[in-house]
Amino acid sequence: MRVRRRTPALALPVAVILGLGGCSSDDVPEPGSGVTTSAAPTAPVSETPETPETPESPEPEPTATEPTPPPRPAAMDDTGKKGAQAAAEHFIALLNFGLASGNSQPLAAIRFPDMCVTCGNFIDRIDSYDDSNYSVDGGVGSLSNLNVSDRDTLTGGYAVFATFATETMTVTDAGGDVVESVGYDDGNLQIDVMHDGTDWKVMSMVTDQGRAE
Repeated sequence: MRVRRRTPALALPVAVILGLGGCSSDDVPEPGSGVTTSAAPTAPVSETPETPETPESPEPEPTATEPTPPPRPAAMDDTGKKGAQAAAEHFIALLNFGLASGNSQPLAAIRFPDMCVTCGNFIDRIDSYDDSNYSVDGGVGSLSNLNVSDRDTLTGGYAVFATFATETMTVTDAGGDVVESVGYDDGNLQIDVMHDGTDWKVMSMVTDQGRAE
């Protein structure tokens, strides 16, 4: 919040007196001399003109704050079930960030290379919105009731099961016209994640509506 601070200018009037004339005892005229005494005229008082108030500077326009990527959870340092669950939750957080900001790079970084078709679809959608200068309002997804399977002996990955809910999403163009609207959605999903020795990667995501692959 900005606080408007005002400093009034001060005018300091100065009176300048040039002096008053007078007579000494030696100047007293003799009777009948016809000489009269008079005081020197007093100079008019002059005043310094008031200094005009300094005009207030216009307040700067507020600048829009860009969304920042969600921080990587410390729980992702774990290479077991705890890390798998944290990776799935982080994936959804990165998806929310990508839609809000138009920046798909963090989402692309958590995708397992050449896998997770759903991740690729999300990335393409975010890039398309950004290229078209579209704005996204809503569409935030959340997970609850998470459950992690045992480690798969074939892939080395984990299946994270959860209930999801996604807010209504509205997409508008630069002129404010609505170009796309998606209603509220919820259901169940499965996110398959694997630790590649360096960090967690998402291999796939499926929902019970069949919208994700």
